Amino acid sequence: MERGTIPSLLAAGAAALGASLGSFLNVVVARVPAGLSIVRPGSRCPRCLAPIAWHDNVPVLSWVLLRGRCRACRGPISPRYPLVEAAGAGAALLALWRHGPTPAALAELALVGLLLALALVDLDTWLLPHSLTWPLLASGVALAALGLAPAGGLRPSLYGAGVGFAAFALVAFLGERVFGREALGWGDVWLLAGIGAWLGLKALLPVVLLASIQGTAVGLLLAWMGKLPRGTAPLTHGEDEAPGSPLPGRDRGEGTPSTANAGVHFPSPPPGGGEGQGEGAAEDAWVPPRNAVPFGPFLVAGALEWLYLGQGIAALVPALELFR
Repeated sequence: MERGTIPSLLAAGAAALGASLGSFLNVVVARVPAGLSIVRPGSRCPRCLAPIAWHDNVPVLSWVLLRGRCRACRGPISPRYPLVEAAGAGAALLALWRHGPTPAALAELALVGLLLALALVDLDTWLLPHSLTWPLLASGVALAALGLAPAGGLRPSLYGAGVGFAAFALVAFLGERVFGREALGWGDVWLLAGIGAWLGLKALLPVVLLASIQGTAVGLLLAWMGKLPRGTAPLTHGEDEAPGSPLPGRDRGEGTPSTANAGVHFPSPPPGGGEGQGEGAAEDAWVPPRNAVPFGPFLVAGALEWLYLGQGIAALVPALELFR
């Protein structure tokens, strides 16, 4: 099958697979930060606790037919549920178009799924849990060894993981020990190591540059629009923190979400999509500094942009061609 030519039946199957992955990611994003099982109980409305029947759990379609409300209690269903499911379908179709019906397409879909889950968890809770970052790192190395990851082989994957971890770990260490402020959370250290494992050593600098530029731009735009939270927490980055500066995702242990969901924020999904955010979650005293946005989603955006658009970006910025 030539690139760009996808039989209709195969495309439909890929879209269904990707949408189902998106539905599963909604469960992961809601339950993992709260330390809940992603298997049991089955999907249910967190307001009325009514189980979600299979016919009300069909990706995208059920949300449309239910008009965005839980069948049992009529509570609203966040539009994020069908958006994530649609994103999964789009990622599957894109992987099929790029690689055909091959293991490499499945590997790329797994990468996009993990990155999307991490971005959404960080937006909701300011967490980058080990239960997601470590599988990202391990799967990147394993699949690179099999020639299925974009890194292209085991050696560039190991170099990417090692240099990504070491670079951000150094920044985190210097920030805490030398400058007395949190420059990076360890969640971001592990996230960049995982991205390096998948994309290879050469991708690290472009990914960090894209993340930093976009994070700063979005933060400044939100600050200008007055959309950033002022908060009441002491500024761990110092009183001279630039408005809208990206705040790295904090690695605060398994399943312990922050009590503040601030910054560039997708609201925690309301009931009806099947999962509750933070049911039984422990309280955490830490809250984000004022005028900050989490950095993890921008690292994810940079990784996906370099994965899909790297050739075009390098054409616009010739200096980046060295990193292709």
